[in-house]
Amino acid sequence: MRASILAVLAFTGCISVDVGIGGQRGDYKEKVIEGDPSVGAKIALIDVQGVLTSDQEESLFSTKESQVVAFVEKLRLAEQDADVKAVLIRIDSPGGDVTTSDILYNELLAFKQRKKVPVVAAFMGVAASGGYYLASACDAIVAHPTTITGSIGVISMHVSLVGLMEKIGVKVEALKSGANKDMGSPFRAMNDEDRKLFQTLVDQLYARFLAVVTEGRKGRLTEAQIRPLADGRVYTAQQALDAKLIDGIGYLADAVAEAKKRANLRRSTLVMYSRRPGHVDNEYSASVQAPPLFGGDLEHARKLLGFHCYYLWEPYLLGK
Repeated sequence: MRASILAVLAFTGCISVDVGIGGQRGDYKEKVIEGDPSVGAKIALIDVQGVLTSDQEESLFSTKESQVVAFVEKLRLAEQDADVKAVLIRIDSPGGDVTTSDILYNELLAFKQRKKVPVVAAFMGVAASGGYYLASACDAIVAHPTTITGSIGVISMHVSLVGLMEKIGVKVEALKSGANKDMGSPFRAMNDEDRKLFQTLVDQLYARFLAVVTEGRKGRLTEAQIRPLADGRVYTAQQALDAKLIDGIGYLADAVAEAKKRANLRRSTLVMYSRRPGHVDNEYSASVQAPPLFGGDLEHARKLLGFHCYYLWEPYLLGK
């Protein structure tokens, strides 16, 4: 049905459809952004944008693939290319769910162990919480002068519908195998035991975040120095530099220069991987498909009704 509707709209000229085999966009293709391809040595620019989630979202007009799938595929292309001598991870994200943040971090660490090339993070507008978690796998972090970063911590919110349901005369009864089986349910009030159990989960995930940051800032900060910085607050680029949470402030060209320096390159070509290479004009072009027209915010709201832990700067979403 979806394919039929798209075909009709495309035929009538209402929309332009760019699809490949099986209704999916084609494979990722390399796009030269800057430099002379004959030079040989390349720096691969890989984007990580938006709220970090492993979900694949679909709407009538577009598909947004899983960020994990896209990230891993681009890393593999860079790994297989002997001419790629450094990688630049451009991050513009408030973070996201705990597991996605950790998968991206682990995949980048594994890539570095196999490929043995320098990896530099370039922070854009927001690189907070899970975005900073991912950057901890990089060899250096260069933040845009107006970057907001930090938000090192874990957040989990519980939405209670009990009062609303009482007003409309609806009651939910759960048959459960144990007293804590429905802990976190929006249909009953959270009790002290729930809070204690959930806090334990949050504390353990926070400890992991601290360990990741401590490893990433080894030689620059100790865990004792990081802990007071990791109370969930956000920092400007200058504040983060003063606190040694990043290594430099500059524009994308400065991050590229840092990658070249660490790879001992005099000349190089900057490349990106895109399913729509014809839509990539320069280093500020998006290399991924547009998000769905509908559904993203609704999906986020739905998840908040259950218990979920996030490495996420939540005010970013509230301001969107």
